[in-house]
Amino acid sequence: MATQEILAALEDAIYRQPPFCTGTIPVSSRDTTLFYKQGESASWLDLSQATEDQLQALADACEPATFGLGQRDVLDETYRKAGKMDSDKFLTSLDVDKLGIVARVHVQLLEGDDVEKTVNAELYKLNVYEKDSFFKTHKDTPRGDTMFASLVVAFPTPYEGGALVLRHNDEEWTFDSAALTREQAKPSIAYIAFFSDVDHEVAVVTSGHRVTLTYNLYLEDTPLREKLPASIKPVAADDSVFHTALSKALDDPSFLPNGGYLGFGLSFKYPIGLVEGRAAKHVLKGSDAMIFRVCQSLSVRPRLSAVYEVEELRVLVSAYYLVDNREYEEGIFQTLLWEFHGKIVLNFEEDIPLNPDTRTRLEREECIRMEWVTPLTTYSHFCSDYIAHGNEASAECIYADLCISAEVGPFGRRHEKCPSE
Repeated sequence: MATQEILAALEDAIYRQPPFCTGTIPVSSRDTTLFYKQGESASWLDLSQATEDQLQALADACEPATFGLGQRDVLDETYRKAGKMDSDKFLTSLDVDKLGIVARVHVQLLEGDDVEKTVNAELYKLNVYEKDSFFKTHKDTPRGDTMFASLVVAFPTPYEGGALVLRHNDEEWTFDSAALTREQAKPSIAYIAFFSDVDHEVAVVTSGHRVTLTYNLYLEDTPLREKLPASIKPVAADDSVFHTALSKALDDPSFLPNGGYLGFGLSFKYPIGLVEGRAAKHVLKGSDAMIFRVCQSLSVRPRLSAVYEVEELRVLVSAYYLVDNREYEEGIFQTLLWEFHGKIVLNFEEDIPLNPDTRTRLEREECIRMEWVTPLTTYSHFCSDYIAHGNEASAECIYADLCISAEVGPFGRRHEKCPSE
């Protein structure tokens, strides 16, 4: 089989787990009572059986909702029209831990070494979307380095519209909480938890009041305090299809007969501050984690890597070393190659005319070819600041993309156990 056909088969075999989990849970008045302040007065209601007047009073007590833009909170009702109440203005009887929602998120959204860590849910805001309210496509603003997802809980109030639409990697999913709560035999809440880098929007509410609580979810590097319920089953992450396809490729003597490198663009966005100096198994999630896991199991040497753009060339380095905001006296190109043990990736230069100095470097330095199973993505693109030395020091920026690089041994020696991150 030709190399390109094998690469296409590998890409088709990658299982992409949806970047969210969702469900419904029956509730009683003990779970749905809400107390809130409005000026100097206070009020309360039961969100499982609230009247139209009570819901309107709650909406009137809210402030116009803003949204994050860069480092600012912006009010623009052409982009977001909704009411919000900060967590210090209300008290809810809903306990997402006791109801098992956090445990469900833990089991169904996390994988790998992350399942041994603790998920903390921090109540962030209450939102009321009344008739004609909406929120256009956006990503949630991370509220800390350990925030990895958002949890939205919708109450069984009467309303139409207001579906939450999620988009990621050219796929789209709809969470219609109005329909979900209406279909239940008993009063129930509907919840959805999704990763922070997922685009989402709230469709227009056509009638009634959509009342939700939003929680920021943090992954703490502390062991679990108690065992997770065995009744909660994880979403099946099907490694087997990709495992079979990669194993078949490795057994083909025509595929990279002398060895080489496979490249995988990432499906998720990762805060650069969490990547540097950390093993990939502590960082990757979803299909990215699955690719790394399968490569490791077949003794293909996977690494979380960065491809830097330098003077017409691309240099591959382990993401364990990333350019940061410091001085590099040897020059950035030499630093990547010598200090960071980088390798020049040839594939990018095939259609680009190179100047003589660049060609000399190609002859002098270690070069590799990468066969890309999945292309680099916008999720993985980043820029690093550093101090360059010339006649005088100057602030510079270098662009790069995170990826998974996997070193394949020559045919006949592919399955020798080798270390990886």
